[in-house]
Amino acid sequence: MALGTAVLAGVMAPAGATPAGPGEYPGVRNILPPGQSGSINAAEAAQVAAGDPQGRVAVDGQNAPANFADQLEMYDALNHADLGGLTDGQLSAFYKDAPLTLSNRDAVRTDRPKFGVIIRWDSFAVPYIEGKTREDAAFGSGYAGTKDRMFLMDLLRHVGAARAAEFLGPDEANVAMDQEQLRAAFYTPEEAAAQIDQAAERFGAEGRRLVAALDAYIAGINAAQQELCPAVVTGPECPAEYAALQKKPEPWTRADVVYVASLVGGIFGKGGGAEFANARWLQQLEARFGADEAKRIFDDLALADDPEAPTTASTPAPYGSGPVDPTLPGVALPDLDGPTAPGTGADAGNGGLPDPGLGSLQGRFGTQDRATVVQGPFGPIDLGGVPDMMSNAALVAGDRTVDGHPRVVFGPQTGYFTPQLLTEQAVVAPGIRARGVSFAGTSLVVQLGRGVDYAWSATSAGSDLVDTVVERLCDLAGGEATVESEGYLVGNECRPMDKDVHEETALPNAAAPGLPQTYRFLVLRTEHGIVQVRTTVDGRPVAVVLERSTYGRELDSALGFERLGNPDYVQDAATFRDAAAAIDYTFNWFYVDDRDIAYYSSGRLPVRADGVDGHLPRWGDAAYDWQGWLAVDDHPQQANPPSGFLVSWNNKQAPGFSAADDQWGYGPVHRSQAISDRLADLAATGGVTTTDVVAAVQDAATVDSRAFYTLPSLLDVVGDDPELADAVSLLRGWQQRGAHRLDQDRDGAYEEQAAIALFDAWWGAADEQGVAQDLLRGTLGDLVGELPQRVDDHPRQGLGSSWNGVAWYGYVLKDLDVVRGIDPGAWSRAYCGGGDLATCQADLRTSLRAAVDGVLAEQGVSSVDQLTYDKHLDDIRATTAGLVASRPIDWQNRPTFQQVVDYSSHRPR
Repeated sequence: MALGTAVLAGVMAPAGATPAGPGEYPGVRNILPPGQSGSINAAEAAQVAAGDPQGRVAVDGQNAPANFADQLEMYDALNHADLGGLTDGQLSAFYKDAPLTLSNRDAVRTDRPKFGVIIRWDSFAVPYIEGKTREDAAFGSGYAGTKDRMFLMDLLRHVGAARAAEFLGPDEANVAMDQEQLRAAFYTPEEAAAQIDQAAERFGAEGRRLVAALDAYIAGINAAQQELCPAVVTGPECPAEYAALQKKPEPWTRADVVYVASLVGGIFGKGGGAEFANARWLQQLEARFGADEAKRIFDDLALADDPEAPTTASTPAPYGSGPVDPTLPGVALPDLDGPTAPGTGADAGNGGLPDPGLGSLQGRFGTQDRATVVQGPFGPIDLGGVPDMMSNAALVAGDRTVDGHPRVVFGPQTGYFTPQLLTEQAVVAPGIRARGVSFAGTSLVVQLGRGVDYAWSATSAGSDLVDTVVERLCDLAGGEATVESEGYLVGNECRPMDKDVHEETALPNAAAPGLPQTYRFLVLRTEHGIVQVRTTVDGRPVAVVLERSTYGRELDSALGFERLGNPDYVQDAATFRDAAAAIDYTFNWFYVDDRDIAYYSSGRLPVRADGVDGHLPRWGDAAYDWQGWLAVDDHPQQANPPSGFLVSWNNKQAPGFSAADDQWGYGPVHRSQAISDRLADLAATGGVTTTDVVAAVQDAATVDSRAFYTLPSLLDVVGDDPELADAVSLLRGWQQRGAHRLDQDRDGAYEEQAAIALFDAWWGAADEQGVAQDLLRGTLGDLVGELPQRVDDHPRQGLGSSWNGVAWYGYVLKDLDVVRGIDPGAWSRAYCGGGDLATCQADLRTSLRAAVDGVLAEQGVSSVDQLTYDKHLDDIRATTAGLVASRPIDWQNRPTFQQVVDYSSHRPR
């Protein structure tokens, strides 16, 4: 009780004075490129254009407005720092200090947008918000967040509501984006707003307090919008994008916050939903190899619970499916070549709308088949410019450090945007004392950051909370069902689908000229979710539906976030676990204070019925519906592990925790090993310092994990071939030196560019087949091109995040171990060379020789050591989410927002 009184005394201090009480436990630094000030008015736009009239690229210290791109330079600088000589004193060149409060003396500017709220901004333009009440602070968060991300927030709410065309204009890219969002998270405005009251009812007094704060947050957004853009599209501080669109921002509502949450959660906080694609693959295998062998091949390649996969927790957490079994009574396999009719997103009567694609049924690997780009007022905005899974965490326990206190470096990889999708704030009020980041438009809460004397972060878990459900169609008039039918069977009852028409009117503008257009989209839903397509199973008409456990509960996770920032709730690792467990989206959560490190994997994970197979679509019969939810104690979790460290880079959560049906990359090769190998060495030696962990994570950030972990096996099988000796020597030398893609001296070229050029050619480009496919082709033949898994996750995508969850990396090790007899039980069979080692060796030599000949001819050189590689192909290229861009930077595989934590003290325990 005394502790709670002390906390309240601190946060109830009068506005204008730095609150007393527990607060300044130092030990947290962070970085968030490009910069905190993300809104650009007309004068600032002119400043940027004066320095770069064509590209409108803002560079700090040249033409960028203050705090627009300042943190980008710090972020980039670490990439070519001397990691071996890194000192604690140098960290301030790469990270900013991250206290909870700011004195009047240190404030660059101060504002009091309403009674009870004071906002101070520091030299990095981070707002420090103090509120007399929780609602006052929420108002301040909405107000400050809008000042920094107004147009981006507006963009996200319109895309989340499937109204991109209405907001941005009648462009086919905007229409396609709206189709995809309808298929992922359609809600009427009434349904979206109702989720707020439903959450309040579920969570009682705690929920009602959160809803009151939400309403204040919305009021803060609207106050800032009115202040920035008081007229139609004018005002000296109004973001320049509105003049181009000829639009005045509309007031925010409760529904808008739900729409943003649905968009963000749909990108970062789900897993599964690829059962339709898996079913097609299994049936293709059956047609070629027969039912029994097809199942063995499917299980080999799915890597659903591979014992060689690196895990974050060392303690088992059994969950998920076993070997694939299409004969189970609950399994429904759509016909490979059956007739189809579109589902949600189809034309509902205006004419001219193309049918939506089926990328939504491929889980995390359907991105290339889904619309992700909208046409903004100044060019395309790629909202798909985010990795499919992302973020890393490196935590070293206190018993392995120099002073007995843990050392941690962690953060989310949310892609690179200008302005950034995340926005930073520090908030102090009753019930919250936290600093960190949230997605723009959701900054009611601090989603990732620090508290009074603890810090937390997350990585995407991708656990399986989306299933593909097959409903039997029926004719509502009593006739014979067809794929066009809009009735479905619930037991013996023919029930009408929930049918809506989503309508929007798009007015032309300079970026999207033409005539005004009205679009009408069909929306079909069953009791399980949104209809994606209609087709047949064994010739009978069916609807294919995606069921997501968080659908209709988009705001529920806010309760967990609210708890994370509340010092009265989070006191230690155990109470952190309880807070994180209230988050329905699927994330791996990490905690550190001055004594403990801890991990918990969240998600509203369904317990599946007997008779279904988690890899494959299931019938919509009641007998096969979800049976409940995985208990908190059964989720992957661990505190202070015996290894002395915790690592996550979107790898497998725990032994026995099966991968989601869209995740086949939990095999013996994963990028997390680039960090865990380094932390294992540090933990074994002991005496670990803050700079040791920073250096280890940054060193891992330039490793080509694909090459480092596959080349030893590949080159061993290639063996001694005089024609390939130079190529083998070049590749082996690069691997032994760490397989880095790094321009340490910034002379314009990677130090190992010749080896990089050769290995990239051998592996094959994203749209080509290379050495990994050559291995499996010896058995699978042309089916290697049908496998529903991407070939690579290469830096050339411009996303930064790379090498994540690619099944083919692990296939190389598995197959070569089996064919060499090193681990004959790793798979059911060897694939390379049809299972014959000599043939496999010949195939690999042919593959490497073709790569050497091809790249030498392409570059016009005579030897592999003369090869070059343009490092700028790998540059991180931020998506411009408005008028002004930021400059590309050298590739590094690193969190977008990164915290460095080394607490040495704590509240009394």
